[in-house]
Amino acid sequence: MTLLAVFGGLVVGWVALRGLLVHPLLSVWVRTSVFWTVPFGALTWAVIMRADDASLFPDTAPCPQEPMRQGILGDGEVSGISTPFPPRAYCRWEDGTVYDLAPGAEFLFWVFFTMTVVPLGAGLWHALRRPASLLR
Repeated sequence: MTLLAVFGGLVVGWVALRGLLVHPLLSVWVRTSVFWTVPFGALTWAVIMRADDASLFPDTAPCPQEPMRQGILGDGEVSGISTPFPPRAYCRWEDGTVYDLAPGAEFLFWVFFTMTVVPLGAGLWHALRRPASLLR
């Protein structure tokens, strides 16, 4: 069942991309913006997913394994957590304190995500309204 959903998503994405590329009212830079926002969005997502990784530099880990002084950031043990979608990386202490690790990268990801989804939505709308334009 998952394979069917993935295949359906790929078909919808392909139709949206074809509709975007033949859309007569959009300028060339809007039509081609998807081709540069997708890689930048993927790179930003990868940066967010690696933000809590302590294995790269254990001495300067973003989520220190030793408890900090009481009242500075949090008390007790700390764990680094990354969520794939929506992308977020943060440290969570035992007392419930949360510290975001990459808020700027999260904002940038949502900018690239919006700059990808809006033109593709316009392309899908054009493809559904005028399917004959896809046959060129």
